[in-house]
Amino acid sequence: MENMQKIKEMLMESIFEVFEKMYYIFLEPLDTDSGTYDMGASIGFHGPANGEIRILISKKMAGKMVQNMLNIREEDVTAKLLEDCLKESANMICGNFLRKLDSNQVFNLTLPTFDGNPVVADYTASLRIAFESEGDGMGVSMSMTDQT
Repeated sequence: MENMQKIKEMLMESIFEVFEKMYYIFLEPLDTDSGTYDMGASIGFHGPANGEIRILISKKMAGKMVQNMLNIREEDVTAKLLEDCLKESANMICGNFLRKLDSNQVFNLTLPTFDGNPVVADYTASLRIAFESEGDGMGVSMSMTDQT
């Protein structure tokens, strides 16, 4: 498996690209993770490497994502729109990351899943990154292993 620092850089670049281009949200990396978030989405991948990417986020930031992507007002954001937006963001981040990891290989993705209950960061994950934007938090964790 590639160097973890290089993998972290590729994942961070993917996160920044998706959030800036799709949601017009500019994230700042944090040194520490708050650990608890309002909701999350995850997606698995299989191929030359196997793993899962999990996005954990505050409800306020998720609402901003929906508003910015769909150009709607805050009061028009529904629970279903939040769920769909988070699952799609997991899908886009994962696809962007895997393309950076190895664009010559084929990876199979699982369907993204959503957790609408307060969620805690996975401290057993291979990689964890925390972000904030305008005071709202987000965390991304990834577990990844080489295919055996």
